[in-house]
Amino acid sequence: MILGIGCDIAKISRFAKGVSFLNHLMKKHFTLAEVKEIEKQTSNLAEQMLVIAIATRFAGKEAVAKALGSGFQEGISLKDIEILHDELGCPHVCLYNQALNRAYFVTKNQQFNMHITLSNEKEFANAVAVLESI
Repeated sequence: MILGIGCDIAKISRFAKGVSFLNHLMKKHFTLAEVKEIEKQTSNLAEQMLVIAIATRFAGKEAVAKALGSGFQEGISLKDIEILHDELGCPHVCLYNQALNRAYFVTKNQQFNMHITLSNEKEFANAVAVLESI
């Protein structure tokens, strides 16, 4: 049963403030696994690819928070939502701390899946997340 849907769009240019800004943003709001994945994906690419990767992941985290029905309230932080990609590039979500507590609250302690899709195109990054109890 679907219990929550979240959608977010981010203007990519908001994140184009230089590499030091992006590195600070990643360390503050992304998990270590996310930082490693982004660095691996963008290490040999132009700075714009790093900007797009970060903007897209931010949209994803926002969409997940909305699917939880609370946004970033109740102590949920950006680091409580981790978005990684499998070997085929498909994104998946891991929840920690208050985000995980919120998911269990919404699902009434049932097992759940958080589905996510991420997109970007020139000026915007978009994400849709769906919380499903199983």
